[in-house]
Order: sequence, then C-alpha cells, then structure tokens
Amino acid sequence: MTTTMISLANAMAATARTMLMEHFRGDFAVEIKTDRSPVSELDRAVEQRLREMVADARPQDGFIGEEFPDHQADAEFVWAVDPVDGTKFFVTGIPLFGTLIGLRHSSNYVMGIIDHSARGDRWTGIVGEGASLNGTPITPRACHNIEDAIASSSGPGVADRASWQRMRPLQRACRWCMFGADISDVGSLASGDIDLIVDAGFGEDDWAACAALVEAAGGRATDWNGQPHSPSSDGTFLAVGDPALLEPALEMLSQNRSRAVE
Repeated sequence: MTTTMISLANAMAATARTMLMEHFRGDFAVEIKTDRSPVSELDRAVEQRLREMVADARPQDGFIGEEFPDHQADAEFVWAVDPVDGTKFFVTGIPLFGTLIGLRHSSNYVMGIIDHSARGDRWTGIVGEGASLNGTPITPRACHNIEDAIASSSGPGVADRASWQRMRPLQRACRWCMFGADISDVGSLASGDIDLIVDAGFGEDDWAACAALVEAAGGRATDWNGQPHSPSSDGTFLAVGDPALLEPALEMLSQNRSRAVE
C-alpha cells in the first residue's frame, strides 16, 4: 500500500462528503429503481466524480460501483465504492449516510474507508497496518460470549425472508441488536462500541470497505460460511470485534440454515 493510494482514497472521501453535504436537505432528483430502492442524482454524480479521480490518478486500476458498469474489474487493484451508503436516509433528510471506499488487491481487500458525511467521522483501515477514526488509532473491544455482545443488522426490509429467518436467532442471542445503523455500525465495531454485525444482501461495493476496516482493526469479517470475502462472495456478512465470537456466531448461522424457508 503506497502513500499515494492512501492519499487518493482520502481525497475521494473528502470529495464525496463535500458533494453530499452541499445538497443534503436540498432539491435534487430521486428515482425508484426496479428493486424499489431509491437512487438520487447525487448517487450518480458522486460515483462519476470518484471514477474520474481514480482514472486520472491511477488509470491502470479497476473500479466497481453501484450506479455504473464495472471498469477493469480484473485489474491488479480495484476500487469498490458505494457513493451514498444510506440513500434512503439521505433523500429523507436523516443524517445517517456516507460513502464506502474499498480497495482490492487481486482477491484480497486491503483498505477500507467509511466516511460518515453528516457526522464528520472517517474510519480508515489498512490491513496489516491498523485502523483509525479521524486519525486516532482504534481497536475493537474484548467480548468473548455471544450473550454479552451488542449486535447490529440493517433490518428485515433489507434481507430476503430466508436470510432474515436464518440470522434472527443470532440477533436474539445477543444482549441486544440494533437495526438501521447503516453507515456507522461497522465503524462502531472497529472502534469498540459494538461487538457483532450480521447482514445479507451486500454487494462488493459494500463488503470491500467494511471487511477491510474490520480486519485492519483486529476483528474478523467473513461470509456466513466463514470464508473471507472475495469478488464471488454471496452477499452475506458477519463481522465480530473479538475473534472469539466468530465460531459461535457461525455455528448459530449454520444450525439455522435448515430452519430458513424461502
């Protein structure tokens, strides 16, 4: 990981934050996609600008986003970006949104940035070098038992029915589970404020930054089969701050597989 790449990632995050905050609670166009989720003109504008920044600085790199086709997805380094994570919050004037910037080297996610635009917080993780919040080093907290863990999930409206039924017992086994934290929950886990995240329906533009940040901070992030995330992952996401939670959480997800119905 070079200082140039880190500087580029931070410049991308700063650019996205400025663009989003300039238009937050303003007038902008919103469309409803075929999956009934909203997309604003800012989703597209921010992603287009970040694509241009990568193309100018590192034209050999690939780029995977949410709003436009993949570009050089088999390059040595690929940027995976969600320009507005939390679009529903953004378009309804709720300050729970931001930008995810992940970097993949071959099949490994090596850097993750979560920029919480409205709160002015930026979590940065470089695998093998550590993680920080606004420049201050962070680590997850110790939590060895599922029943003591504070968990987070997007909520039942995000996952399909079978995935929701499969994750629900794990959510209930924790001390409590919060829903709808969106942009902030992975950062909160890396910072030691919560202990476990279980989710489904992620794309690479989501899990790239999230998995890299968790691993850089000292936690563990896998799919529900316990495999590290890769470009071919199935969209399931499990993150724990204390690695001791990983196996019991995976065991619960495995036990509940047969109970889930379509």
